[in-house]
Formats: sequence, C-alpha cells, structure tokens
Amino acid sequence: MSVAAAVAALVLAGCGVSTEEHEAVQASAAAVTVEKQELETQLADTTTKLTAAQAEAEELRSANDEREVAEKAEADKKANKAKKITSRELAQIVKKPDSYLDKNVIIYARVTQFDSATGPCTFRANVSHAQVGKYDYEHNTIFNAGDGLTNCDILDDVVAEDIVKVTATVTGSLTYDTQVGGSTTVPEMQVVKITRL
Repeated sequence: MSVAAAVAALVLAGCGVSTEEHEAVQASAAAVTVEKQELETQLADTTTKLTAAQAEAEELRSANDEREVAEKAEADKKANKAKKITSRELAQIVKKPDSYLDKNVIIYARVTQFDSATGPCTFRANVSHAQVGKYDYEHNTIFNAGDGLTNCDILDDVVAEDIVKVTATVTGSLTYDTQVGGSTTVPEMQVVKITRL
C-alpha cells in the first residue's frame, strides 16, 4: 500500500468510514456521472429531434398556406370565367353532364336536402338558369364543396330550403338510389361561390 493510500485509509478510519464504504461511494459517484452523461446525450438527441419536428411542422404549415392560396386563386379564376346560362344550356347540361366537364356556370337553386345523410360538404338542390318562384326550380342536381368530406366552410351558412345563387363547375354525372327504391342520374357540380338570396 502506498503512503498516500495508507494516509487516506487512516483519515477515513478516523472519520468512521471504512475503505469499502469509501470505494462504494466513489463507485456510486462514478455511476451517477455515467448516468448523467447518458441523460445529457438523450436530451441532446431529443432536442435535435424536436427541432427537426418543429421545422417539418413549419414546412407543412407553409405548404398548407400555399395550397390554400392556390385553391383560392383557382376558385377566383373559375368564378371569373363563370357565366350565366340560358334555360336551354342548363337543359343540355342536365341531359348530358359528362359532356360539360369543367364548364363554369352561374345558376340559381333551392336547396332540397342538406342533412346528416348528405354530409356537411354535399347538398341536393333543384336548379334553374334564373331566379324563379320557390317551387319553380326544376332540375335535380348534386353540389359538393371543399374537399367533399369536412373542409367546406363555404357552406356553413347554407341549410335546406335556402334559395341560393351558385357559381359552380360541372364535374359530371352522379347516379344514386332514391327513397322509393329506384335510382336516378343527375348533374354533379363543385361549388366555387355561393350566396343566399
């Protein structure tokens, strides 16, 4: 045993601490130091991952904002290209909706169904080329808005029995089952702009 070790043993013995207890405390301190270093490494890794996740979230927010701006610009473009149509033009669209894909029109409608069965982004309406008496809208049509599922704020103020002016894009035909057991095929349109009258 070296002189320094002997002196340390005597000092520890004088304090009532055995060499084994001293070594155990030193080993425990070393283990705590190692655990602290591991925790600091984990914290650094977590901080790096958090920073990356925040950057990704910011990119997604930015991309979403850009998408919304692009969608609004596209809707504005379609609204500006839309035109009022004649009774005959509407009858042609009703007759062959698939022949008028992407045609932008301004029409008038009475909302006939807008409930939990249609969902928040789809409604059924009877339409006309002009504003007419409440029950003179004659052509059954399906309208969708937004993403067709949940993102359709444009329809928040619309309910069944409303009379509306709609700027819409023809998206083709839709066949659905009727309540009396048959089926019917109607024009389907995407709402670009809608105003309650």
